[in-house]
Amino acid sequence: MRFATWAILIIFLLPTVAAIGDLTTFSSSEMKSQELAPPLVEWFHGEGDDEKVKLLEAMSNQGIITLVHWRTGANEEGGGWPDDDANARAQFHGIEAFPAVAVNGIPISMEDFDEIEWTMPNNEVAIDYSIELIGSSEVEMISIVAEFTNPHQLNGATQIHVFIVESEARDSMGREADNILCDWAPSSSFYFSNGTENIWNATLTREHLVGAGIELDDASHANRYELILVMIGGFDNESTNRVISIQRTALPTSWQSSDSSDAIVPAILILVLLIIIGFIVFAERKREKGLPRLEGSWGSEAGEIDYQIKAGYSMEIGVMEMGEGWRCHSRIKKGTLRAGEEKRGTIKVTGKGAFHMRLSVKVDDLGDWILDLDLPERKAND
Repeated sequence: MRFATWAILIIFLLPTVAAIGDLTTFSSSEMKSQELAPPLVEWFHGEGDDEKVKLLEAMSNQGIITLVHWRTGANEEGGGWPDDDANARAQFHGIEAFPAVAVNGIPISMEDFDEIEWTMPNNEVAIDYSIELIGSSEVEMISIVAEFTNPHQLNGATQIHVFIVESEARDSMGREADNILCDWAPSSSFYFSNGTENIWNATLTREHLVGAGIELDDASHANRYELILVMIGGFDNESTNRVISIQRTALPTSWQSSDSSDAIVPAILILVLLIIIGFIVFAERKREKGLPRLEGSWGSEAGEIDYQIKAGYSMEIGVMEMGEGWRCHSRIKKGTLRAGEEKRGTIKVTGKGAFHMRLSVKVDDLGDWILDLDLPERKAND
């Protein structure tokens, strides 16, 4: 059964072997636009806001809000959470005192925030998008391609913001937080005209990911990070900017991304191996069931050996040969045994040392075999 065991191990290794050949795309996903999106809440961390943060995280987990937690002042705190983008975003909003909050791209006071009655608005711009995690030995870049049609003329301040958040972040001091902002990349490289069909692309390079502390390795656990695409701006007849589309998804993992075409070759190999192993297992079981057994022991008298042959399948008994240093004075007679039949008897031998005998047999469906009988040297007082 040793060959069958190795073959089974090969089956389990096939996915790893197949993955080695893919040196371009570790994982990918295609997403349709969400019709509804929880309002975007950008929370800028500040002293004494722990209870408020817990409430916000609970609201995010319940799908009431889309939370982005900007860890302003993280450098002074220590622990390794990023704060460069957080401070830049706060400056973008004109926020100088913390904690602070912006809802749907608009900074508001804490008093106004506490009075908000949350609703689930429609996305005013439908954005379909795809994500690819690309690299060589590990993920080195994230490529995002989005397609959308402008329902109206967009104003000149409209941008798509790429947020990468870590869903369950832990710093070096052991503190935990949800939706910690790791990277922020705004872009306005698309057309603004009414009815224009846009194909927009953003690429986060290796330098970008390393600088943000985003570690994707082989993408097997990439879903610990989430992508949030936020279009902030407005239409040409509006004077204020706001969030007009939010799209959110976990980054695709390597084990989630395999499509049917990727699996064809490994599937064929696995099928062939399964067929081969099936034949091997069947042959092994057939042999175990069909082969006869030859057993023996020293008899009660000197020079006697009691033997027993038990047939598996029907068989023919052939020539008996003695090992070196031994002679026989009676033999196991040639003949046939039916399946499952037993034959017992005694043979007389002379010789010294350990005893060895070979008996040739022919077994139905299994062919010619040699049965061995080995006995230790018989002691004088036996």
